[in-house]
Amino acid sequence: MAQPNNALFYMNPEEHASVSLVIPAHNESGRIQSAVEAVRRVFAGTGHELEIIVVDDGSVDNTRDEAMEVASQCPDEVRVVSLSGNHGKGFAIRTGFAYTHGDLVGFIDADLEYPVDALPLMAKMVEVSNDGCAIASRVADDRKRWERFTSQAAHKLASLVLQLPIQDTQAGMKMFPGDFARTTLTSGREDGWLYDIEALLGAAEQNLNIIEIPVMQKSVRRRRANLWAMLACGPSLLRMAWARWQSLRRGHAGEIKQVARFGLVGLINSLADVAAYWTLIKIWSPHNSGIQAGFESLLAWLFASLVGYGLHSRYTFRRRLSASGFYVVTGIGVAIQVVTTGLVTQWLGSADALWGKLLGIGLASLVTYFGYRFVARSSHRTPNSRTRTSVTRANIPTIFAEESTEAI
Repeated sequence: MAQPNNALFYMNPEEHASVSLVIPAHNESGRIQSAVEAVRRVFAGTGHELEIIVVDDGSVDNTRDEAMEVASQCPDEVRVVSLSGNHGKGFAIRTGFAYTHGDLVGFIDADLEYPVDALPLMAKMVEVSNDGCAIASRVADDRKRWERFTSQAAHKLASLVLQLPIQDTQAGMKMFPGDFARTTLTSGREDGWLYDIEALLGAAEQNLNIIEIPVMQKSVRRRRANLWAMLACGPSLLRMAWARWQSLRRGHAGEIKQVARFGLVGLINSLADVAAYWTLIKIWSPHNSGIQAGFESLLAWLFASLVGYGLHSRYTFRRRLSASGFYVVTGIGVAIQVVTTGLVTQWLGSADALWGKLLGIGLASLVTYFGYRFVARSSHRTPNSRTRTSVTRANIPTIFAEESTEAI
């Protein structure tokens, strides 16, 4: 099958972020060298400074020696970390992340069942997203039917229980922002295959947009996690689910409080707005002139917005809003209120101009709340500021595994 052309993703010659890639390895003799070489190959010429960290997870074959050999050939790019005893894939990845230095940090399974060619694209997507991570998501594979069925059932159960709308949590290839990987992802509790879920929950808690990259898995060996091993993970899954539900509950409670604060500030703002407008129409009655009523509504809103910016920044969202974003949203609110006030006055007369103003305030309030909320969250990403996880499905063709990969 045709491989993606990396040049398509790097037509701009400007400097790119550095990438650290962790390869967890347990008894991967005969594979680890080709895995390292494949990673080096796909990043060659992309503009990324590359760091590869092989974590030997207590292998009892020649994995460590083979990794050390390839590291001796390219010491500037490859490092080997050896663990005493087999601790599990999650522990190995977590350990490797602690040794990384890259702006972007990811991992890939040593057996290369997933297309290594997707890594530069994943790095690029994380680099340009500013607040995202990229994960492989299997849309095709050549596993046995029973393995596919149990795997897909496990993914759907995990997504449902954890309120994590991700199609494939377990594909062994992911890319994260470096600081996030070295802090949040090095302090997890899961040592085995549930580490992938724990990492994605951490990404959701830190408000990272999760970008799913469609790939094909090419099986090279029997699945290590059998059905009983999956069932044995039930207690850990329930523990993570409980923590997730508590977090979502706190997020919903925080959202309700924020809406209440917005309402209070909006009430103060509206009273000032209405008082100013009432004064203007008494001094300068618009009669049946919708244009004049709209202009007076504009003046009143501008007066109230001076107070609104400070109150919404300090009290409603408790962080300084971007002034440009605030006034863009405010301008939209102004337009809604001006048009509503003008239309009602034009249709019903100056006696009902105040009712037009109140209706305009109601419609504008809905728009401005969600607008200010977006501005606040875009300016300052903070834990628990979302109640739903942001997941994006990359609109690209499926990336296939290498044709040269052979089943063992």
